[in-house]
Parts: sequence; structure tokens; C-alpha cells
Amino acid sequence: MSIYQNREQTEAKHEILRRYLVPFSQKILRGYGSLDFIDGFSGPWDNRDEDGLSDTSIGIAVQTLSDAVEDVQLSNPMARARCIFNELDPAAFAKLSDFVDRRASDFPLVDVKIFQGRFEDNAEAIRAASTNKFRLLFVDPKGYTGFPPSTLATFKGRRTEVFVNVMRSFLTRFVTSAHAGSAAALIELLGDTRAYRLLEKGVSIERLEEEYLEMLRADLGYKYAGLSPIHNPDRNEIHFNLAYATNHPLGMEVMRDAEFGALSEHDRRRYQKSVHPRQMDFFGTSEGQLEIIGPYLTARRSHQKRAAEEIMAVVQRSPDGIRFDELVATIQQSLFLRRTELGDEVVSLAGRGVLEAPWKEFGKKKPRKEDVIRCRN
Repeated sequence: MSIYQNREQTEAKHEILRRYLVPFSQKILRGYGSLDFIDGFSGPWDNRDEDGLSDTSIGIAVQTLSDAVEDVQLSNPMARARCIFNELDPAAFAKLSDFVDRRASDFPLVDVKIFQGRFEDNAEAIRAASTNKFRLLFVDPKGYTGFPPSTLATFKGRRTEVFVNVMRSFLTRFVTSAHAGSAAALIELLGDTRAYRLLEKGVSIERLEEEYLEMLRADLGYKYAGLSPIHNPDRNEIHFNLAYATNHPLGMEVMRDAEFGALSEHDRRRYQKSVHPRQMDFFGTSEGQLEIIGPYLTARRSHQKRAAEEIMAVVQRSPDGIRFDELVATIQQSLFLRRTELGDEVVSLAGRGVLEAPWKEFGKKKPRKEDVIRCRN
């Protein structure tokens, strides 16, 4: 039995985190030399690996950063990483504390600090303990409280990136003003001004999530922000929506790559879970060769059809042109596409004579990140 049996949406969430942390930690440690991973609602919760917590963000972060520091220290002995875990629930915190005590010698290259209490109450102290040059904030609550914009603002800065699990399965109850708790829920998530503006417009879950991304960009100052939808494998609905925000184009690229790997596999697991065992026996070994098109891959197909139109819209809004990496990151805020796919679309548009092709001057077949993309006059 899989360690994530009947928790496939949690597995997908953790796979995005893992697939993101591996290249992210390598790049940051090589570029900046030090990194803090901050988990505001760490748990552990509902885990089955009691010894190593490998099915929790705790185990994933400690192991991934330990591996990254060990690798980078071969060329930079001063590279270092820290994990900061915060948990309110006494029982969960006891498990966290026990894990740190038992396994500290297994991760000597990672400094681990733990805090007990409400994340919003501990935010200033956590920020003070976060002294490394770059930080990644991971906010994965069980509800919608404890991480208002004012708390997230404690950690904002050009050298900070953030993941927030916007719990769609929980928030759908608050998307109509008829619910008694709607105003309070929206204020907790978005702040007063955005909450009341959204209530005046009429609330839908999609509008709420888009407003959340705009809060990350406009209020907290991140340049790019996007969502990764994770479907419940037993129902045709989004369970989690991971919001991600960064100031660097490469961050969006790494996030979408992590998403692609994790959610493509999640689509396959959803399919396998839905098929009767006798049908699986019929497919036999050939089942692995089938193209499984679940909700994520279906959305990607739709986004691929929109890619050319989105590229032209962004370029046309940039009279002086736009760097290719910035063009990609801008589009990746709303489309679940990878850099290579968007690069192919730019090449196709250049071949049709509507965009310039500066990469050809350097003998390249595809755009480089620094190439400035312009409309052809």
C-alpha cells in the first residue's frame, strides 16, 4: 500500500514541493550561499511514516536541503541551510520536537529551529531567526486563518519566495455573501479593502483566487504569482490550489516544471484509482503506455491553444520589447506551460513574420533568456 493511500492530493502537493526544492535549493545555494526554509504550519499531520516523516513537508525539506548542501559544499564549503518549523497543536509539535531530537545527527548540514504557537504570533521571531541570504516560505494551513497579508508581509523582500496552500475545498463555503462568515473569511485572506471590494462585485471561488494572486503582487510586492490546481482523486473538483509568488523569472519556470512532473503523475494516479482492478488486468503492461488525460493535462491542452494569443498580447503591451525570460514568466502566471513550449510558440510566431527573431543573430534556433522579443514592424 502506498504511504499516501487515500491521500493522493497530499502526495501531489508534496511532489510539487519536492520537485521545486531540488533545483531551487541547488540554484540558491550556488548563487547566494545560504537558504532558509520556513514552514508556518508544519504539523506533522496524518503522516504514516512515523520515523522519518518522509510523507510530510518536514521530512521532505530536511532531506532535500541536506542533500543540496552536501552537494554544493564540494565547491563552496561555506554553503549552509536552515529549516524553521512552526506548529501550534501541542500533539503535533511534540512529534515535530521528537523527530528533530532523534534525527538531528542524520542531517548535520541543516540547522533546524522549531517554534510552537500561532504562526501570526511567532512571525516576527521567525523572521529574526531567518538570517540566511534567501528564504522560501511555505504556508500550508488546515483552514483559512493564521496567515493574513500582514503576517506574510513580515517576510516579503526580493530574496523571498512563497508557497501558500489556498484551500479551495474549504473556501468554497465562503464564496457567497449569504454565508454568515464570508466577510470575516475574506478579510482574513485578503485584508479589508480587497475583501469588501470582492463582496461588492459578487464572490466566486475563481475571483477570490485571482484576488489572492493580485494581493501577492500588488500588496506584498512580488513580481510574479500563479496557481497550481490539485484535484481530489475521488471527485472532479480542485481540492488544493497552491499559490506561488516570486520576484525572479526563473522561479516561475522552476515552479511550472515541478508542477508538470507532479500533476502529470497525479492525473495518472487518479486514472488508475478510478479503473476497476479487472480492467487494469485487461490492460496489463500496456496500461503504462496509455495517454492519461486528466484535469491537469486537459487544462494544459487548452492553455497550449491560447499560448500564441497570450504571447502577442504581452509583447504588444511592451513597446520597447520584453526579455524572453520575463515574457515566459509573465505568461506562466496564468498558463500551465513550460519555458520550452512557450519558446516553440515564439519561434513559430517569428516564422510567421509577426515577431523578430534576435536569437538567429547568434546562430541559435530558440530564444535565449536575454533576447528581447519585439513585434516586427
